[in-house]
Amino acid sequence: MSEREPSASETAQRPAALHGVRVLDFSHQAAGPWASTLLGDLGADVVKVEKPGRGDSIRYGQGEDTFETGSLNFWGLNRSKRGITVDIGTDDGCNLIRRIVPRFDVVLENFRPGVMDRKGLGWEALSALQPRLVYCAITAFGPTGPMAQKPGMDLILQATGGVMGITGEAQGRPPVKAGPPVADITTGIYSALAVTSALYERERSGKGQKVEVAMLDAVISLLADVGLKTHVGGRDFGPFGSGHPDIVPYQAFRAQDGFFIVACLTGAFWKRLPAAIGRPELQGDPRFRGMRDRVQNREALVAVLEEIFAAHPVAHWIERIEAADIPTCRVNSLRDVFALEQLRFNESLVRVPHPTRGEIEILNSPIRMGGSPTEVKRGAPVLGEHTDEVLAELGVEADERERLRAAGVI
Repeated sequence: MSEREPSASETAQRPAALHGVRVLDFSHQAAGPWASTLLGDLGADVVKVEKPGRGDSIRYGQGEDTFETGSLNFWGLNRSKRGITVDIGTDDGCNLIRRIVPRFDVVLENFRPGVMDRKGLGWEALSALQPRLVYCAITAFGPTGPMAQKPGMDLILQATGGVMGITGEAQGRPPVKAGPPVADITTGIYSALAVTSALYERERSGKGQKVEVAMLDAVISLLADVGLKTHVGGRDFGPFGSGHPDIVPYQAFRAQDGFFIVACLTGAFWKRLPAAIGRPELQGDPRFRGMRDRVQNREALVAVLEEIFAAHPVAHWIERIEAADIPTCRVNSLRDVFALEQLRFNESLVRVPHPTRGEIEILNSPIRMGGSPTEVKRGAPVLGEHTDEVLAELGVEADERERLRAAGVI
């Protein structure tokens, strides 16, 4: 490797990391589309395949957005890709896919195990046509085993994978799922990582490979900090609320006008907290001296702090606690989040054209690469928006496209 740092002009001219990589994306709903969105942000040419006249079911929203333009949910999960319509429920549609797949580097799908194989579009069939193909199959529970054919989506996987079991407040309340679709998003991130890793390995071996990501495994991976305490240590957990089983105080507290966080992750933070909130005597209370003491006497300490914090507004407490260099923040609503000035410095949002709303701000990629920058190239595709454009690039002539369109294949 060269020891010389690239100049600013050289850096500016370097393409995105996955420039030149073509992805044929058959995925739908959230997990797969999020994976292909991340690949598109990194420069891949992602072509999303949907059924003519129907499309991805997450296109269907409420209000002014038709299924053709796509719901705002769809736009949130499908930026940086082009869209075509091909009915792979027909022989002509499957033949068309087999014809064009040699021009692609990656195929991504999240059907139940066996669906693509039955259509002749599985790993064995497509890799025979394109030996360098990276084929990513996302499943709910895995490709084999007693749960393999069970339907799965974010809510099901949060419940099955234990996330709902430790989410929400205690005291016998109903289980609560995490607000964002953490099973879908986590699976999408792992799938994008798997694809990029397989592409890197292909540079060494010259061969493609099949990669598989099960949503169940992705969800269970979120238990990395507490899972072994149960599996190896034999300790079970109920819901944590906003807290942590082994750290106190580390949770949300109610003030006069809302909620805020106090996060004494270490003993050093705790030592500064009593004086910061005007109760220095708490520092000498033997019930709260060390972390083990505070965990053992959690209910007593939380009750004391709740009474103290209820006396003043959130801003009062944040000012005092931040002055002591203790981690704290307001519990924001989504409106509060998008009003944060920090988003402007991070370039967290990007403006893109929208077919009915004029121009809208959507989330930017969270990845920043100094040498090969990421870029949100476009918003989500209108249903079938790029069918003619993409198929023409792949050598499908106009008369054949018209025949396929007349037959309802595209």
